[in-house]
Amino acid sequence: MMTLLAFGMPAAPEWIFIGILTLVLFGPKKLPELARGIGKALGELQKAKEDFHREISGAPPLPKIESPTGLQPTASESTAQLQSGVTPSTTVPSQEIAEKKSS
Repeated sequence: MMTLLAFGMPAAPEWIFIGILTLVLFGPKKLPELARGIGKALGELQKAKEDFHREISGAPPLPKIESPTGLQPTASESTAQLQSGVTPSTTVPSQEIAEKKSS
């Protein structure tokens, strides 16, 4: 048993029928105007698609969020620091420096 496709690309006879039907419905004077309108609409759609793609693919990466100074790192941060061999530098407030100098 052969399966028939309900919808597919039209072959040459279907395209000829579609062309004649369009010519009869819209007339020879309206046909260029109709084709021009369809062309402009497709151009705008293509432009919108490119702008959307450019906006999505050209988005800058999210900024890296760093922990505030003076807080203890979490266990996962400590593990990452040990594996990388880099430890964060700590800042000492100016009062503590002054106290160390005076003692």
